[in-house]
Amino acid sequence: MKRILLWVVIVLVLIVAVLFGNLMLFERAAERVSEGVPIASFAAGKSALLVIDIQEGTTGKRALKESYIKASDSLIRLVNRLVDSASKRNVPVIYVRSEVSNVLVNLINNSMSTGSEGAALDKRLKVVSDFYIPKQKQDAFSNPILDSILTANQVNKLYITGLDAGFCVNSTIEAALNRGYAITVISNTVISETDSLKVQVFERLKTKGVTFLNSGEFPASVN
Repeated sequence: MKRILLWVVIVLVLIVAVLFGNLMLFERAAERVSEGVPIASFAAGKSALLVIDIQEGTTGKRALKESYIKASDSLIRLVNRLVDSASKRNVPVIYVRSEVSNVLVNLINNSMSTGSEGAALDKRLKVVSDFYIPKQKQDAFSNPILDSILTANQVNKLYITGLDAGFCVNSTIEAALNRGYAITVISNTVISETDSLKVQVFERLKTKGVTFLNSGEFPASVN
């Protein structure tokens, strides 16, 4: 009996080790920012609005983080106004959403698994285009479809909204800078786990040439 219990413990320890190791590898891969190819110099460059990770599993009914849930009503109300303004000015609105297809990661937390309700856009979010970018990493440019959409629409300036300032928003901005896009963050429509993290990230991005404005200034600044 003791031998059986010992083997059970060994097997459980191995399973936990495999799950933990896989999670660590997944997180490292997810944090990697793509380099990409420098964008073309369009004669009359256009703008696009990126709406990042406002999903049922982040801000909606399947959300797990209390800070996101508390901020969600205000965030989505402001983002929907931006979406309306962009749509009226023929500015492409591109919806980015995270999803996880890694089976072992989903065993630990399947709230954002591919095809699940959590991976869908938050039902309160206004949808005005067919531009959807699913991603397995923090960087939205990890899905080459985003590069294709922006190039096809001759976009050279991106407006950023969504979450999280310290993770997917930050990684997407870094990848966009690698490609030569001009970046404007609409600061009151980006949230983070903590305000201090948001401030820290924004201060660092300012040193890289990223500009910031309030949602009320958005229409006047759009190309």
